[in-house]
Amino acid sequence: MDLSGVATPELERLRAVIAARRLGFPLSRLALRGEGLETLEGEAAALNALGREGTLVLLDTLLVERRGGARRPELVWTGPETRWSGARDTAVVLADLFHKATNTVLLAGFAFDHAADVLRPLHEALERGVGCRLYASASVASSFLREHWPFGPPFPECHGFSPERGVFASLHAKCVVVDARWVFVTSANFTDRGQTRNIEVGVLLEDARLAAVLESQFSTGEWFTRVA
Repeated sequence: MDLSGVATPELERLRAVIAARRLGFPLSRLALRGEGLETLEGEAAALNALGREGTLVLLDTLLVERRGGARRPELVWTGPETRWSGARDTAVVLADLFHKATNTVLLAGFAFDHAADVLRPLHEALERGVGCRLYASASVASSFLREHWPFGPPFPECHGFSPERGVFASLHAKCVVVDARWVFVTSANFTDRGQTRNIEVGVLLEDARLAAVLESQFSTGEWFTRVA
């Protein structure tokens, strides 16, 4: 198998659609063609021999090599800042991630409000054809479109977390994965307070391998159920 002649955007697209499970294994020439990846039809058999996880690892390695390695993590902050702070603003980083999304967004959160401000850039991304999977505790996910999505279609897929019977637990994680490439993990809820007023801290990384691992934590969990 030789992918040296395949353009980086095509490798990135292949990585994104496999990670989002829009392309299943075994890959077929017809499915690749349907995703606009005709140049990879001849590699279908070799990729199938690697399987889904092996293909993702291969693509991660190739893309990191082409990009010259991942950029350094960036500190993200909500609240008062020191005079010499080098941190980026939480609300700005979140909006920027949604604005740059071209294929997929994974959003996991505990609390949401002021969606007209906080989530409008996400709705704009969906209008561009970006797919979104949202994860929250079952009660939050079930009411999300009614209570926290004032925009109308297109809608994100909403997945609810339900712990085992007798276990008192909630989905308390707050993170975003964009295009199977950028990872934002934060203490901030997707609320006005979390984005603009509280003291919150997070980190933004460009790391395709970490993105794949984090996405798999949600997409393969039997404790999540699609509710909308």
